[in-house]
Amino acid sequence: MPPMFWAWVAIAVILAVCEGATGGLLALPWAVGAACAAGLNALGVSANWQWAAFAVISSALTVAAQRFIVRRGR
Repeated sequence: MPPMFWAWVAIAVILAVCEGATGGLLALPWAVGAACAAGLNALGVSANWQWAAFAVISSALTVAAQRFIVRRGR
């Protein structure tokens, strides 16, 4: 596996551990985004698409998590 794959995996693991420490659905969307970027890297997709996928997936999941938290708080 290329070094960037392991970098994405390390980012995903670090963010998942941070999520476990906080438990507020803050870092989990970004960990999922990093894991998706690692998967794209394993498939040989260019770095630009990996970063784009990371940003789009993480942002979309952050918005979804925020909406979930707001609804659950009612």
